[in-house]
Order: sequence, then C-alpha cells, then structure tokens
Amino acid sequence: MIEPKRVLRALAEHWALLEPLCEHFDQGTLSLSELRQQLAAQQLDSTPQDITSLLDVWIRLDILVPVAKSPNRFELNAQIHDFLAYLRREHRLGLCLEIEAYLRHLERLAEHIQEAFDIRDGNDLARQLRLLDMRVRDVLKKLGNDEQALVAVADRAKTSDRQIPLRQRYAEVLATWDEYVEPMIQLVNADGAFEQGVRKVENVLLRLLGEQQRLGHLVDDDMLLRTHARILEMQTSAQLTLRHARELLLPLREEARRHNAVTRGAALALSAIRRKGLDAVPQAAMPLFTRPQSTFLGSASQVEAYVYALARFEAKPAQFPTAHKVIKGDGQRAPRTVKEMLERCEDALPMPDLMVWLLEQEPNGATDELLYWFSRLSRDKRFARQRLERRQYNTREHQVSLRSFALLSSADAAAAASPEPSASTAHAS
Repeated sequence: MIEPKRVLRALAEHWALLEPLCEHFDQGTLSLSELRQQLAAQQLDSTPQDITSLLDVWIRLDILVPVAKSPNRFELNAQIHDFLAYLRREHRLGLCLEIEAYLRHLERLAEHIQEAFDIRDGNDLARQLRLLDMRVRDVLKKLGNDEQALVAVADRAKTSDRQIPLRQRYAEVLATWDEYVEPMIQLVNADGAFEQGVRKVENVLLRLLGEQQRLGHLVDDDMLLRTHARILEMQTSAQLTLRHARELLLPLREEARRHNAVTRGAALALSAIRRKGLDAVPQAAMPLFTRPQSTFLGSASQVEAYVYALARFEAKPAQFPTAHKVIKGDGQRAPRTVKEMLERCEDALPMPDLMVWLLEQEPNGATDELLYWFSRLSRDKRFARQRLERRQYNTREHQVSLRSFALLSSADAAAAASPEPSASTAHAS
C-alpha cells in the first residue's frame, strides 16, 4: 500500500509541473524522452539528475505508470488522472449505458433488501441499504458530471473556429446527441427503464416502512426515508439533466441539419445547371433576380408609361362580408369531446394502428390536436395496447415520426391471455 500522505504531498508540491502534463496525457501517452523535454522546458534551471530523481519519485508513488507492453512510455495513473480532472473542473461525458447498469444494480439491491427483511436479518438489511444509498449517490454524481460535460460540448461548438465548416464544428454535438441524449430520452421516458427501476425500488422501501410499523423495527426509519428521498432526488436530477441537454444541444443540432439541407439542395441545383443549363432547374424553385428600380435606366417611353401608371393608380376596394350573410360550407365545427372519441374508438376495436385511425377520423385536424388524442386514447385503461415499430405519419401540416399502438379492448386482451380450460376438466364438470 502506498502512503496517501506522500502521494498528496507530492501532488501539492509538484502541481505546477503536473497540471501542464495533464493536457498531454489527455491526448495519449508520453515517452521518457518527451517527459524529460516537458519538464526541462518548465524547469530551466534544473539539471538532468534533478529531472531523473523527480521522475523516479512519481514512478515510485504510482503517479506515473508504464504502459502495458511499452515500458518506455508512461501515462498518469487512472485514479490520479480522475482526481486531477476533478480539481481542474474537467468533465468527461460518460455512457448512457452506465446509468442503465446502475439501475439494474439498484433493482438487485432492492430484491436483496426485501429478502433480508423477510428473514428478519437486521445487519444484512442495514448493509444493503447502505449499498443502495451509495449507488444512488454514484448515479447523482454521474448525472452532475454528464451535465457539466454537455455544457462543455456546447461551448466548444459555439467558440470553435468559424472558418471550419459547420459539419465539422458540430460533429461532436451530433455524435453526443446520437450516442448520449437520444438513448437518455428513451431511458428516462415514462415507459423507460429508469422510471420502472425507480418505481420498483421506491415500492420496496415504502413497503418496508409500512411493514416495520406492523412487525417491528429492524433498522431506523430515518435510513429508509433518507434513501427514499435520495432516490426521488436522482429521478428529478435525471429529468433536469435531460432537459438541460435538449435545451443546449437541440438548437445546435437543428442548425447543423438545416445547414446540411440547404448545402445539399444548392449543390444539387448547381450540378443540374452545369449539366443541363438553367432550364433544368424548376422555375418555382428559382428566385427572380432583378435590378432595383431606382438604378434602372430605361427609354423615354418606358419612363412615361411608368409615371402614367403611377398617376392613374387606384387601389382595389376591399370586399367585406355583410353582417347578415351566412357563409356556406362546413365552417368551424365544435371540438370533439372525450366521451365521443372514446365511443368511436371502442366501436373501431380491434384497431391495428391508432395513429392511422386518427388521421382517417381527422384528416384536416391540427398536429397538436392529433397528438393530444393519440396520448389520451393510448393511455386509457379500457384499452389494451401493443407498441408498434416507428414510422412516419403525414398530418395536414407536418410529418410526425413516432411509435404508434395497436389497441384491443381490455376484456378481449384478458380473455386471450387466460388459458382455455382443458377437455378433461370440461368433461369432469
């Protein structure tokens, strides 16, 4: 075991030398000669023997460790590197799968807690509760680190060199969205693994609180309440981290996507013009470029006709409808009630695709209204739902990408799920 005081004393004493080396170690390993050059550049009055003794101290304290199969190259100890990154306020974005793995561990700990309570083992119950509280704190620490790392990603994209193409400047933003934010949205969704895992652990803790009042105390109620409050804090922190990530990265992602669409369209138009001339591009897609009228020099007859048109100009009178006139047509119908939509949905069961049915019922409906009815009908308890694959749906105003549901009545779903009575049982009855 290495004495912690010596390691901390060495870090404090040589901080001015170690901090610049962190940036080099972030990019990779360093050879022994490169380390000597870096230290010689920082300590101009040091001798080669001083640099050698300093490197010996760092290697002996495991601050520097040799790379596997490359004994002449060194890197910072992983724990020392993380500690220095924390001191330098650096945050590295982790994986969304780490949070999912933590959630699986929390669920297993909840099962162990329930088993320890069932056999009335107070020591094991307290130990499992401490482990659960430590894992929840690990998740909170990771969420805080990820949020700061997302802020750094957005700042780097905004402050990078403007001469670099937008696709390259926002490459890290696009990769972060695809690899972290999008899986995080699926994880923290209402039906996602995060909410389900939190609900399972919360139910176990609340059940223990009630059972302890009835059967007797094995652990202090304050420990259960404190762990339960920390779990709710973890749930809120995950939602806030996801919201902050969307607020930071979604505008940058949409800007990159718009820029890519405009660039792609311009490139296609220019290639068509080069191959087939100006007539190859549809006229509706081409702006009409004309010289401003103030700089136009025309003939005398043209100027005379223009002035004459200005003198004889008469605006067209605006036609307003009379108050008693009734406009023919459908007009604005009253919005459908929840009762009416539920009855129509029940009559249409079984329904292979809820969104397709809504588009057939409301072909001219607004997108937000259709999405409201989709959410309202899919969550109703009288229907049994089955999630479908993601696809595109075209409303009157937008194109929506979502995973729809196939609906059945709850009674039909229960009847289909219950096993049919065997022939022998029916004969015996």
